[in-house]
Amino acid sequence: MPTLSDFQKKLKERNKCNELAELLVPFLKGNSLGIFDCESRITSDAEIINFDMSEIKDEFTKLYASFVILTWVWQKYVLKNKNKKKIIVCDEAWLFLKFQESAEFLVNVARRRKKI
Repeated sequence: MPTLSDFQKKLKERNKCNELAELLVPFLKGNSLGIFDCESRITSDAEIINFDMSEIKDEFTKLYASFVILTWVWQKYVLKNKNKKKIIVCDEAWLFLKFQESAEFLVNVARRRKKI
Protein backbone atom coordinates (compact mmCIF):
# COMPACT_ATOMS: atom_id res chain seq x y z
CA MET A 1 0.00 0.00 0.00
CA PRO A 2 1.27 3.50 -0.70
CA THR A 3 2.32 5.68 2.21
CA LEU A 4 2.15 9.42 2.71
CA SER A 5 5.84 9.62 1.68
CA ASP A 6 4.99 7.96 -1.63
CA PHE A 7 2.19 10.46 -2.21
CA GLN A 8 4.49 13.37 -1.35
CA LYS A 9 7.12 12.11 -3.83
CA LYS A 10 4.50 11.93 -6.58
CA LEU A 11 3.44 15.49 -5.81
CA LYS A 12 7.05 16.68 -6.04
CA GLU A 13 7.36 15.09 -9.47
CA ARG A 14 4.58 17.37 -10.67
CA ASN A 15 5.92 20.88 -10.98
CA LYS A 16 2.64 22.56 -10.05
CA CYS A 17 2.28 20.66 -6.72
CA ASN A 18 5.47 21.73 -4.94
CA GLU A 19 3.66 23.85 -2.36
CA LEU A 20 1.37 20.98 -1.34
CA ALA A 21 4.35 18.60 -1.25
CA GLU A 22 6.16 20.95 1.13
CA LEU A 23 3.11 21.18 3.39
CA LEU A 24 3.22 17.41 3.87
CA VAL A 25 6.86 17.33 5.07
CA PRO A 26 6.04 17.55 8.82
CA PHE A 27 3.80 14.48 8.43
CA LEU A 28 6.51 12.28 6.89
CA LYS A 29 8.70 9.76 8.73
CA GLY A 30 11.49 11.38 10.66
CA ASN A 31 9.52 14.55 11.35
CA SER A 32 7.38 15.64 14.28
CA LEU A 33 4.08 14.18 13.01
CA GLY A 34 5.56 11.27 11.05
CA ILE A 35 3.56 8.70 12.97
CA PHE A 36 0.98 8.77 10.18
CA ASP A 37 3.44 7.90 7.41
CA CYS A 38 3.00 4.13 7.27
CA GLU A 39 0.97 1.36 5.75
CA SER A 40 -2.19 0.30 7.55
CA ARG A 41 -2.85 -3.23 8.75
CA ILE A 42 -6.49 -2.49 9.53
CA THR A 43 -9.05 -4.64 7.76
CA SER A 44 -12.58 -3.43 7.21
CA ASP A 45 -14.16 -6.73 8.29
CA ALA A 46 -13.15 -6.36 11.94
CA GLU A 47 -16.00 -6.04 14.44
CA ILE A 48 -14.02 -3.84 16.84
CA ILE A 49 -11.20 -1.48 15.94
CA ASN A 50 -9.10 0.13 18.66
CA PHE A 51 -6.50 2.84 18.16
CA ASP A 52 -4.00 2.84 21.02
CA MET A 53 -2.51 6.30 21.49
CA SER A 54 -1.04 5.66 24.93
CA GLU A 55 2.50 6.13 23.62
CA ILE A 56 1.75 9.64 22.37
CA LYS A 57 2.70 11.94 25.23
CA ASP A 58 2.44 15.36 23.57
CA GLU A 59 -1.07 16.75 23.97
CA PHE A 60 -1.17 18.52 20.59
CA THR A 61 0.05 15.43 18.75
CA LYS A 62 -2.58 13.35 20.55
CA LEU A 63 -5.25 15.87 19.49
CA TYR A 64 -4.01 15.75 15.90
CA ALA A 65 -3.93 11.94 15.95
CA SER A 66 -7.48 11.86 17.34
CA PHE A 67 -8.63 14.21 14.59
CA VAL A 68 -7.04 12.09 11.86
CA ILE A 69 -8.42 8.85 13.30
CA LEU A 70 -11.94 10.20 13.77
CA THR A 71 -11.95 11.57 10.22
CA TRP A 72 -10.69 8.23 8.87
CA VAL A 73 -13.32 6.26 10.83
CA TRP A 74 -16.04 8.60 9.59
CA GLN A 75 -15.03 8.20 5.94
CA LYS A 76 -14.18 4.48 6.04
CA TYR A 77 -17.01 3.13 8.20
CA VAL A 78 -19.79 5.58 8.93
CA LEU A 79 -20.40 6.88 5.41
CA LYS A 80 -19.56 3.60 3.70
CA ASN A 81 -22.36 1.50 5.18
CA LYS A 82 -25.13 3.73 6.47
CA ASN A 83 -27.55 0.87 7.15
CA LYS A 84 -25.36 -0.94 9.68
CA LYS A 85 -25.50 0.32 13.27
CA LYS A 86 -22.19 1.52 14.63
CA ILE A 87 -20.91 2.94 17.90
CA ILE A 88 -17.92 5.26 17.83
CA VAL A 89 -16.28 5.98 21.17
CA CYS A 90 -13.91 8.90 21.30
CA ASP A 91 -12.02 8.50 24.56
CA GLU A 92 -10.28 11.66 25.72
CA ALA A 93 -12.68 13.81 23.71
CA TRP A 94 -11.83 16.58 26.17
CA LEU A 95 -8.76 17.21 24.01
CA PHE A 96 -11.09 18.49 21.28
CA LEU A 97 -12.84 20.82 23.69
CA LYS A 98 -9.71 22.79 24.52
CA PHE A 99 -9.78 24.57 21.17
CA GLN A 100 -12.83 26.10 19.52
CA GLU A 101 -12.15 24.70 16.02
CA SER A 102 -11.59 21.14 17.21
CA ALA A 103 -14.63 21.33 19.54
CA GLU A 104 -16.75 22.44 16.58
CA PHE A 105 -15.39 19.50 14.56
CA LEU A 106 -16.41 17.02 17.28
CA VAL A 107 -19.88 18.57 17.60
CA ASN A 108 -20.25 18.50 13.81
CA VAL A 109 -19.38 14.78 13.66
CA ALA A 110 -21.91 14.02 16.41
CA ARG A 111 -24.65 16.01 14.65
CA ARG A 112 -23.95 14.47 11.24
CA ARG A 113 -24.10 10.99 12.76
CA LYS A 114 -27.62 11.61 14.04
CA LYS A 115 -28.77 12.51 10.53
CA ILE A 116 -27.58 9.27 8.96
